Amino acid sequence: MKLNLTILSGLMFAIVSYGLYQLSYEVQELENDLGSIQHKISDNRESIRILKAEWAYQNRPDVLQELAQKHLSLVLIAPYQVAQAGDLSEIVVSAMAAANVPVPRLKPRKKYSPPVDAPAGHFRLATYTVSEASNE
Repeated sequence: MKLNLTILSGLMFAIVSYGLYQLSYEVQELENDLGSIQHKISDNRESIRILKAEWAYQNRPDVLQELAQKHLSLVLIAPYQVAQAGDLSEIVVSAMAAANVPVPRLKPRKKYSPPVDAPAGHFRLATYTVSEASNE
């Protein structure tokens, strides 16, 4: 009986030792994986920080202006090219309303001067006069 108990105890000791040995290697492997994942996370955070800095640098107004001039064919809008909603024909207004395009409204506190036909190549500033009712 003592022999059976000794053999059984030795066998149990060997199985538990092997299990703990395997468990320790699994824990070491998981710790290595965790370390590599944390290293990748820190690399990604550094990359994001660098990209944010580059984004801020590229979004400077002078850079954007240069890129817009290079890639977009934009033309300045002169004040005489802007019309009031009353100047639009009824057909245009109804077409804009049907297409859900917002129609511009005149600001009630400003009295605008009529559009001026300016010669090509010259720009004039829009002028407005303050009405007596808005001074109250």
